[in-house]
Parts: sequence; C-alpha cells; structure tokens
Amino acid sequence: MISSHIEENFYQNISKITLQNGTITASFLNFGARMYELFTPDKNGVTENILLSLDEPKTILNDTAFFGATVGPVAGRLKDAQWKHWKFSKNNGNHHIHGGKNGWSQQYWDYQLFETSTTVGVLFRLTDYLSGYPGPILVTNCYELSHNSLSMTTVCQSKALTLINPTNHSYFNLSGNGKRDITSHQLTIAADNILELDSEKIPTGRLLKVSGTPFDFTKPRYLNEVFEVLPIGLDDAFILQPQTKKQLILSESLSGRQLTVASNRQSMVLFSTTGFDANFMVNGKPMHSNYGLAIEPQELPDAIHHPTWGSIELSPNQTKRFNTTYSFSVER
Repeated sequence: MISSHIEENFYQNISKITLQNGTITASFLNFGARMYELFTPDKNGVTENILLSLDEPKTILNDTAFFGATVGPVAGRLKDAQWKHWKFSKNNGNHHIHGGKNGWSQQYWDYQLFETSTTVGVLFRLTDYLSGYPGPILVTNCYELSHNSLSMTTVCQSKALTLINPTNHSYFNLSGNGKRDITSHQLTIAADNILELDSEKIPTGRLLKVSGTPFDFTKPRYLNEVFEVLPIGLDDAFILQPQTKKQLILSESLSGRQLTVASNRQSMVLFSTTGFDANFMVNGKPMHSNYGLAIEPQELPDAIHHPTWGSIELSPNQTKRFNTTYSFSVER
C-alpha cells in the first residue's frame, strides 16, 4: 500500500515526512533534507531500521556528523577553504568541509509530497543564500520509493558561477535497529583506485591502486577482517569503475539484508565511523566506533585543485543532475 504522512511538529520547526510503499518505509526531515529512518525486511520478514538515526530530535539541530543529511553545495574538503577569489568558512582546521557551518545540511527546506500509480515520494526545494557560496543556488532533492528501491535525484542551478558537488551522508547498519556493529558486514566496491590523502585528509593528487592493499573490495570482504589490518578504519574516496550498475554492495548474512548502490557519480567516500565515540544516543545506544558505514556518492573531493579530474563548477543557468539509487534485497 502506498501512503505518506507528515508530522509537522516533530521537533520545533522540524517536520518528519514518512513514505510507505508496502515494502519499504522511509522517513525524512525538512532540516537538511535528511534521510532519517529506513525500514526494510530481513530474511525472516522482520522490518527494522537500517540507518543510524539520532534518538533525540533536539540533537539533530546541533548535529555536526551529518546524519542522513543532504550535504552541499560541496561535499568533502576544499583545501585552504578557497576557490579563485572566493574564501569559504574554515570548519575543518584550515580547510572547508561539507558546505560549511551554514551549508545545506543546516538549512530548512520546503517540501511537497507526490504519488504515481507505483511510487511515492517527497520533493525538497531550497534557494541557498546562506552557505557563503556564489549564487543564489537553486536546488531540489527528490526521494522516491519504488518497490524495493529508494532513488535520490538532486538538481542544481545557480544565478552565478559557483561550485556544486552534493552528496547524501546516511550511515547504514543492515543488522536492523543497530543490534550489531558493522563488523559483521560484507562490502564490495567496483573501484580499482582510491585517492591518496595527506595527514589532513586532503587529496595529494595521486591515485593509488587498491590491488594487494586493505582497500581492495573488488571482491566481497568482511569488515571485521579489514579492521584487523586497517585499525584506523575507512575514511577514503574510492574511484568508481564507469558504466558499472552495481557500484557498491553491502550485505549482512545474519539478517540476510543486502544493499546495492548505483549512481552517476565519480566516486564514493566511505567512512566506517572507526573511532567515532560520542555521548549522544543512536538507535538506543551511545554512538560508538564501527557502528555504521557512511556511503557518500560524489565527484572527486577537492577537484577544484586537480583540473584533470573534471570540473565541479556550475555556470549561470546551467543545470546539473545527480542520481543515486539504493536497492534492497534479502538473501535467505
């Protein structure tokens, strides 16, 4: 059954929008156009939340870890927080990250629901005057449920030359309701290379082959085995093989759940939350190391300083469209 529901007073000015299509139930927030909860069935037909969701709504307004947020105008770090003559807020040491303190994740979006004969969705709209980027930037972010998948389409335009490289920053845990850490998960990525990063997580410009390294996920690997040889975990940009339909596959055999991610983006930044311990509650537990995997489809980070990687500039009246599809299945 297709249905939708709005809880306008979820917390202060935050609205919670819930969509259901009989297979998947997903909820979103107008603050940051966030994916908040995502309920899918396990191999026994038990439906549970496979996102890390902040338990206390008040913590969402102070969230600096971008739980489920639409991140923009530019995801990742911009070295020295500068582009041409523009200077952006330095919110990551000497650098700028994830659109800054007034980026899209920290703004309220307008929204409207829609239905077709087979789908249900929510369209978020924002005119961004606040991030400090040239603009204003006009952006829509559409989430749509269709059978066993959730699609996300982001469309951007600007009145002035600006930068655009958005992503979604949801943390996944397929065990359901955060019962287990992601150490029980298997990961496959269609990526032969990663970006070399310096000590401040800024790309050096070099591409590194993953073959023979702990970053080789071209075949399925259990994350607990990866963490044994890579104790700092993952916080890396994987360069995707072009024209690959299944760019990332995440699975957990105990629940039987499998997530497949496909996009039209150059890379996926993966953050395994290793070492991320905090005093706020997520899915009934204190936030802790290796509790979720952030999957962030995007163009290559800091591309403005590496022209051969392609451009993330958006010209006046140009339109850029970004698509990501999350598909869900069960292995019994």
